[in-house]
Amino acid sequence: MNLKNLDLVESKTLLKNLRLYRDLTKKLGNRWRRIFDKLQNNKSFFLIEYYPSISEDFAYAKAIEIYKKVFDCNPTREEVILSPKELILWWIKVYKDDNVVDLSFSKIEKKLKK
Repeated sequence: MNLKNLDLVESKTLLKNLRLYRDLTKKLGNRWRRIFDKLQNNKSFFLIEYYPSISEDFAYAKAIEIYKKVFDCNPTREEVILSPKELILWWIKVYKDDNVVDLSFSKIEKKLKK
Protein backbone atom coordinates (compact mmCIF):
# COMPACT_ATOMS: atom_id res chain seq x y z
CA MET A 1 0.00 0.00 0.00
CA ASN A 2 1.45 3.30 -1.08
CA LEU A 3 0.25 6.10 1.21
CA LYS A 4 0.95 8.79 -1.38
CA ASN A 5 -1.56 7.30 -3.82
CA LEU A 6 -4.52 7.18 -1.41
CA ASP A 7 -7.49 9.44 -2.02
CA LEU A 8 -9.32 11.30 0.75
CA VAL A 9 -11.86 8.53 1.51
CA GLU A 10 -9.20 5.81 1.65
CA SER A 11 -7.02 7.99 3.90
CA LYS A 12 -9.89 8.62 6.31
CA THR A 13 -10.73 4.91 6.43
CA LEU A 14 -7.11 4.00 7.09
CA LEU A 15 -6.83 6.63 9.84
CA LYS A 16 -10.06 5.42 11.45
CA ASN A 17 -8.80 1.81 11.46
CA LEU A 18 -5.42 2.80 12.88
CA ARG A 19 -7.09 4.72 15.73
CA LEU A 20 -9.38 1.77 16.43
CA TYR A 21 -6.38 -0.57 16.45
CA ARG A 22 -4.50 1.69 18.88
CA ASP A 23 -7.48 2.01 21.24
CA LEU A 24 -8.24 -1.71 21.23
CA THR A 25 -4.66 -2.78 21.89
CA LYS A 26 -4.35 -0.37 24.83
CA LYS A 27 -7.70 -1.14 26.46
CA LEU A 28 -8.39 -4.80 25.76
CA GLY A 29 -5.09 -6.61 25.97
CA ASN A 30 -5.23 -9.98 24.21
CA ARG A 31 -8.90 -9.69 23.24
CA TRP A 32 -8.25 -6.90 20.74
CA ARG A 33 -7.68 -9.22 17.77
CA ARG A 34 -11.10 -10.84 17.85
CA ILE A 35 -12.87 -7.53 18.55
CA PHE A 36 -11.02 -5.84 15.67
CA ASP A 37 -11.84 -8.79 13.39
CA LYS A 38 -15.51 -8.63 14.38
CA LEU A 39 -15.69 -4.90 13.68
CA GLN A 40 -13.88 -5.16 10.35
CA ASN A 41 -15.53 -8.31 8.98
CA ASN A 42 -18.77 -8.39 10.99
CA LYS A 43 -17.81 -11.89 12.07
CA SER A 44 -18.71 -13.28 15.50
CA PHE A 45 -16.38 -15.20 17.81
CA PHE A 46 -17.57 -18.66 18.93
CA LEU A 47 -15.85 -20.65 21.68
CA ILE A 48 -16.87 -23.86 23.42
CA GLU A 49 -15.02 -24.87 26.57
CA TYR A 50 -15.74 -28.42 27.69
CA TYR A 51 -14.54 -30.86 30.30
CA PRO A 52 -11.94 -33.19 28.70
CA SER A 53 -13.79 -36.44 29.54
CA ILE A 54 -16.72 -35.30 27.37
CA SER A 55 -16.17 -36.04 23.70
CA GLU A 56 -15.62 -33.10 21.40
CA ASP A 57 -18.52 -34.14 19.17
CA PHE A 58 -20.94 -34.32 22.11
CA ALA A 59 -19.84 -30.91 23.39
CA TYR A 60 -20.28 -29.43 19.92
CA ALA A 61 -23.75 -30.95 19.51
CA LYS A 62 -24.95 -29.58 22.86
CA ALA A 63 -23.39 -26.18 22.17
CA ILE A 64 -25.18 -25.91 18.82
CA GLU A 65 -28.49 -26.42 20.65
CA ILE A 66 -27.54 -23.59 23.01
CA TYR A 67 -26.46 -21.32 20.15
CA LYS A 68 -29.84 -21.85 18.47
CA LYS A 69 -31.92 -21.32 21.61
CA VAL A 70 -30.03 -18.52 23.33
CA PHE A 71 -28.16 -16.62 20.62
CA ASP A 72 -30.40 -17.44 17.63
CA CYS A 73 -27.49 -18.44 15.40
CA ASN A 74 -26.11 -21.64 13.91
CA PRO A 75 -22.30 -21.52 13.55
CA THR A 76 -20.51 -24.12 11.47
CA ARG A 77 -17.88 -26.43 12.92
CA GLU A 78 -15.13 -24.41 11.25
CA GLU A 79 -16.27 -21.17 12.92
CA VAL A 80 -16.22 -22.65 16.42
CA ILE A 81 -13.13 -23.03 18.61
CA LEU A 82 -13.34 -26.11 20.85
CA SER A 83 -11.19 -25.95 23.95
CA PRO A 84 -10.91 -28.64 26.67
CA LYS A 85 -10.65 -27.15 30.18
CA GLU A 86 -10.19 -29.09 33.42
CA LEU A 87 -11.20 -26.10 35.55
CA ILE A 88 -14.86 -26.07 34.55
CA LEU A 89 -15.55 -29.29 36.50
CA TRP A 90 -17.76 -31.05 33.95
CA TRP A 91 -20.15 -30.04 31.20
CA ILE A 92 -19.61 -26.96 28.99
CA LYS A 93 -19.36 -23.18 28.66
CA VAL A 94 -20.58 -21.59 25.43
CA TYR A 95 -19.27 -18.19 24.30
CA LYS A 96 -20.47 -15.86 21.56
CA ASP A 97 -18.37 -12.72 21.43
CA ASP A 98 -18.48 -11.37 25.02
CA ASN A 99 -21.61 -13.31 26.05
CA VAL A 100 -21.42 -16.65 27.84
CA VAL A 101 -23.77 -19.44 28.88
CA ASP A 102 -22.16 -21.30 31.78
CA LEU A 103 -23.46 -24.84 32.26
CA SER A 104 -20.48 -26.07 34.24
CA PHE A 105 -20.35 -27.36 37.79
CA SER A 106 -17.69 -24.78 38.64
CA LYS A 107 -20.45 -22.16 38.64
CA ILE A 108 -22.44 -24.22 41.17
CA GLU A 109 -19.33 -24.80 43.28
CA LYS A 110 -18.66 -21.05 43.47
CA LYS A 111 -22.22 -20.37 44.59
CA LEU A 112 -22.02 -23.04 47.29
CA LYS A 113 -18.77 -21.61 48.67
CA LYS A 114 -20.42 -18.21 49.28
